[in-house]
Amino acid sequence: MIQKRFLSIFALVFCFISVTAQVEERIQKPTEEKEKGSFGQRIFVGGDIGLSFGTITYIKLAPEVNYRFTQRFSAGLGPIYIYEKYKDLHFETSTYGGKVVASFTVFKGPEEGGAIGLGAVTLHAENEVINVERVYIDRGTIPYSFYTENRIWIDNLLLGAGLIQPIAGRFKAAIYILWDVTQSDFSPYSNPIFKFGFYY
Repeated sequence: MIQKRFLSIFALVFCFISVTAQVEERIQKPTEEKEKGSFGQRIFVGGDIGLSFGTITYIKLAPEVNYRFTQRFSAGLGPIYIYEKYKDLHFETSTYGGKVVASFTVFKGPEEGGAIGLGAVTLHAENEVINVERVYIDRGTIPYSFYTENRIWIDNLLLGAGLIQPIAGRFKAAIYILWDVTQSDFSPYSNPIFKFGFYY
């Protein structure tokens, strides 16, 4: 089921590529040239990192390799690893898997001739397929205790929007507000999801 869903999302991404490429070609001004560049120039790397230490330790590593298909549309993929440790509860767990991402620029930033002074506004989608421990809470104890069962694969479809701000040269920072629309009981996320990323 998860494999079929993942393949369906992947197919939708590439159908979206052809549609946005055709739309962008139509809305271009006569004097505006299509973005040119070699394969290497269209590739950019990035992703998001989450770090928190103390009573709760949280480490997330989610690098990405993306390809810019048009001036407005890019897509990519990458691995995911999340480690969580709850010191007071003597509980730790890890999550791993992969994701496919896609972004469409609705309003370009000033560096690309747009009218938005804060950076580019984008629509963003991610489909994650991750392996998690099935974690249950025993609320009959104080403090609550956790127990786990066999690991399972789940998928999370995250949808939302973001703001991408140039820093220097090709280096950019991004902030996204996303919503986990699949709402799995074992998802590591709670809505809304705030993600901070960097791209080069």
